[in-house]
Amino acid sequence: MGDLSVSDVPPRRIGHLDMDAFYAAVEQLDEPAYRGRPVIVGGLGPRGVVSTASYEAREFGVRSAMPMAVARRRCPNGIYVCPRFSRYAQISETVLSIVKQYSGAIEPISLDEAFFDLTKHGTTYASAGAVAHEIKRRVQADTKITCSVGVGGSRFLAKIASELSKPDGFLVIEPADVQRTLDPLPVGAIWGVGDVTERHLRSLGLLRVRDLRTADPALLEREFGLSGVRLLRLARGQDDSPVGAPAEARSISREVTFPADECEPERIEREVRALARLVAEGLRRERLLCRTVRVKVRYPDFRTVSRQMRLSVGTDAQHVIEAIAAHLLRERVDLDEHGVRLLGVGVGRLSETTARQLPLF
Repeated sequence: MGDLSVSDVPPRRIGHLDMDAFYAAVEQLDEPAYRGRPVIVGGLGPRGVVSTASYEAREFGVRSAMPMAVARRRCPNGIYVCPRFSRYAQISETVLSIVKQYSGAIEPISLDEAFFDLTKHGTTYASAGAVAHEIKRRVQADTKITCSVGVGGSRFLAKIASELSKPDGFLVIEPADVQRTLDPLPVGAIWGVGDVTERHLRSLGLLRVRDLRTADPALLEREFGLSGVRLLRLARGQDDSPVGAPAEARSISREVTFPADECEPERIEREVRALARLVAEGLRRERLLCRTVRVKVRYPDFRTVSRQMRLSVGTDAQHVIEAIAAHLLRERVDLDEHGVRLLGVGVGRLSETTARQLPLF
């Protein structure tokens, strides 16, 4: 297997923008006393989880998705705050409004990151890079928060570029630099390689992207099936996934983790209904309809079950989503005496709508 040639790279120029430590950066922006200090944003209860840690907090080993109790041990003098999603969404809208002025194909991934297609801006990476750099400059000027921006021939390469340049960075991966950039990276940098897959790859002696790129395709297909083919393509920098995933591929969900295991069925159902209302609000805000509703339950022993129902027509009606979520909980979930640790409500098979549904009553 030879190195990737320029002709193998799709003739696209994709950008990826990632706000640096976004939630924590917003807190530091709004509260000057927090600046330069370790700020940790997340659930503050005994079962809380870190959403975002400022770079000052990361020096103490605090990371996203870490239990808050562990974070407090590692950084006892940190500043711990609850998330303010409405404020984060406000700044996120400012960022997206800037990006939309330069690209007609945008794919927001979360409040703090998005892909955007710059292919229409000239025929070179230099021209696309200049536009991406202007986006970065304007975002930081208007929000007073730093961001990292990457440009490459695919979504995967653009994401790698922004990750490698964080924080407050900018990187363009041109076709001639693809393998030089990817080869030294650990296999965990490949999309879809989680802890289990990474351990499997390492057990086969595949530690770096170069090892994966030069591996026997038959071996990868035997060990990983069709996913092995996908891993091999990504290791070669090949990713033809479009920017702007269809709404049907997206989902909206809300979850809550109880401070202590909740055993009272009435309280559990009230929480599910409240989560369903939040999800319905999200649908209406995004002008979307859903055709599946699902409920997730995690027990104290971390067993997790998910139940869902399909609808014949799309809806964003709060009373419909709430009623289905409550029905799934009552009829298809075992609420035994051991209680529940986490609850979640989500909707999927989304489609866009130009007019919001009105309640029947």
